[in-house]
Amino acid sequence: MGEYNINGLAIPMFLLFMVIEYVFLRLTGRNLHRYNDNVTSLSMGLCLLVSDALLKAYTFAVFIYIWENHRLMEFGSGDPITWIVFFIGIDFCYYWFHRLAHEINFLWGAHVGHHQSEEYNLTTALRQSAFQYAFSWLFYLPLALLGCPPEVFLLQFVVLKLYQFWLHTQIVGKIPLLEGLFSTPSSHRVHHAKNPIYIDRNYGGTLVIWDRIFGTWQPELASEQCHYGTTRALDTLDPIKANLQHWNMLAKDSLATANWQDKVKLWFKPTGWRPKDCQYSELQKSGCANREKFDPQTSIKVKAYVTLSMLAIFVLSTMFLFLSPSLSSLYLATGVVVIVGGVFIANQLLENNFRNWFVELIRVPLMVWFIGVLWLTPSSTTIVDSILVEKTTVEALNYASSVQRWPEWHPQSSKVYVLSKEPLMKGERFEEDIVTPIGKNHLLWTVQESLKGDVWIAHASNQNNGASIQLEYRVKGQGENAIFERTLHYQLPHFAFLVFNSLYYKKQVEAKSEDAMLRLKRAIEAS
Repeated sequence: MGEYNINGLAIPMFLLFMVIEYVFLRLTGRNLHRYNDNVTSLSMGLCLLVSDALLKAYTFAVFIYIWENHRLMEFGSGDPITWIVFFIGIDFCYYWFHRLAHEINFLWGAHVGHHQSEEYNLTTALRQSAFQYAFSWLFYLPLALLGCPPEVFLLQFVVLKLYQFWLHTQIVGKIPLLEGLFSTPSSHRVHHAKNPIYIDRNYGGTLVIWDRIFGTWQPELASEQCHYGTTRALDTLDPIKANLQHWNMLAKDSLATANWQDKVKLWFKPTGWRPKDCQYSELQKSGCANREKFDPQTSIKVKAYVTLSMLAIFVLSTMFLFLSPSLSSLYLATGVVVIVGGVFIANQLLENNFRNWFVELIRVPLMVWFIGVLWLTPSSTTIVDSILVEKTTVEALNYASSVQRWPEWHPQSSKVYVLSKEPLMKGERFEEDIVTPIGKNHLLWTVQESLKGDVWIAHASNQNNGASIQLEYRVKGQGENAIFERTLHYQLPHFAFLVFNSLYYKKQVEAKSEDAMLRLKRAIEAS
């Protein structure tokens, strides 16, 4: 899965689009957002992202294992046909997971959270069950068996999920030419509606051709306005209760029914099926009429506190999710407790439930400390390049360690401040100006090791941003020639640099290092 989880960086992007939608709607005189509903939707979205961060590395490892050991066909990730075939394949698998999640009782318990909101806006896109991914990944394993390269699956799956984000809006009407072929906001509004005519329709992710083929297609009707939510009202803002609501009802009914077979069948029967001696007999498939929304009111002070708390949780979640693949078990547990505990308390407060307010006396300082810890997490990168030089090891190393000559061959080195034109020895110091994608930086260097014809090591501190650099040259003889190896290890000081490095800077450094080595080879051989 990589060193970082890029899903964490989607949080600020999603929030930006939600704000844009909210402002646009208000400017056009429509109020399709409720504060408490938005907070609950975003809280459930954070719970899902935390769950995914903990589960995805392991579940994706199963996909990779099947692909590496049991694939039936060969597809290359560089072949356009691979991307076309598995775009269709992923969408097909998504359709069947999504449909069965509506049609089977225990799977509906892992999906129902996405449908509980009685509003429909971009925050609804993030309102997902925290347990959905624990089941959905199984539906994609046939793709590994068919030979879908893991990198193709991962990228296309991300695109599938991102595509669905924009579907959750009432700003966009019907789109000519796309309706009935691709999922659109109009077709997805139908999917979320609880009107009897709309219930359990339009399961498609990117395409709705599967709905048309398998008989689950329903266009949005001008004569039938969509109203949203589930057949059984949630009646709480608590994200934990929301995630467990359906399974809680199944468990109670399983205990209540007298027939032992029914106790088991209940979980695997169609959604809404119940034995006659059960408490919860509402049928999801029947739909229901519109009703008054669950909308508890609270004070401005409570809303202000919840807003500040949620903003801090968003900041923490962005860093925590991004870093999650490399965090220790203790830090993972800390992040889960602080984030889930925070959204739990926030939604309790919006219901005017203040019984657990004292938890904030511990959670808030812990959250502030943890944000500081994650912010100060450094980014360490090592890049190794080697070349064959048609010179002796002594000649090759002497040229490279004559730092006054660095600007002749290294594209980032603009000026070196040193008096000696000879190779520098252990303990000697010099300064350098370099040009980077974020501007001109000044480095202070110290030579840490120098063995003639063998190794040369120097360490630098960046005076502009606090980064540190370890540069190592090693040479080995190969006949009359030399194998020259250059190892660059650099450490950037905090989270912002870490993101910049992982998304952009590292690739630039790798490209420049390769270019520098080729230029160094030519320079050494010409000397």
